[in-house]
Amino acid sequence: MLRLLSAMCLVVSAVALDNGLARTPPMGWMSWTQFRCEVNCAKYPNDCINEKLYQTMADRLVSDGYLDAGYNRIHVDDCWMAKSRDTNGRLLADPDRFPSGIKALADYMHQRNLYFGIYGDWGNKTCAGYPGSNGHIEIDAATFAEWDCDYLKFDGCHMKKEEQHVGYPLMAHALNGTGRPIMFSCEWPLYLEHEQDQINYTEIAQSCNLWRNYNDVANSWESVLSIINWYDRMQDKLIPAHGPGQWNDPDMVRMPFLFC
Repeated sequence: MLRLLSAMCLVVSAVALDNGLARTPPMGWMSWTQFRCEVNCAKYPNDCINEKLYQTMADRLVSDGYLDAGYNRIHVDDCWMAKSRDTNGRLLADPDRFPSGIKALADYMHQRNLYFGIYGDWGNKTCAGYPGSNGHIEIDAATFAEWDCDYLKFDGCHMKKEEQHVGYPLMAHALNGTGRPIMFSCEWPLYLEHEQDQINYTEIAQSCNLWRNYNDVANSWESVLSIINWYDRMQDKLIPAHGPGQWNDPDMVRMPFLFC
């Protein structure tokens, strides 16, 4: 695990969505940077997207002292799903790679005082081609709540740019309607990265606890530096929506996620 510490992800939080969450930076572990969408568990049993990977990382977060330092989240990324929904239109975890199901995986995290994050996409498909939430917003939000998820990373692949301002507020409303506190992370501005004049960060802040602005982080200092430089260039546009002095807490000096 220590060899991965150089892969870090910067996330930004908003102040307008009032659901009581993200008052300080969420910190934890995400799988994407290192493990991507590796689903061949026969060939790569220790490096594929399956329940064992997340259980192992949860145990390491606790045993290696990260939980004591405030890193209290384990987040699943793309490729956890089965290729099709069930007969009732509900998302399913891949039965071979997640035989115990997502609810059991969330329970595993909660038993270790960790929060559990899940991944979805507003488009017809996720970035890796798994079922998206377009047309299934209400049932997906209810499913995530029934599974006791604490966080949703909501991507924006396979959707039209003009639908960005539709899908993310719909999911925010659906999540809040479940009655379960689920932190909502949007990829909304990322898909308008080259059209900054079209991004209304105040509007985004009304639906999202936090959002992603920039490219995937890679396992290199150059990648991390490019993200830092981007935020430096964009700070005059971002600060009015984020709020100056946001997160007046010692934790804000630490990177929120070990890997994304």
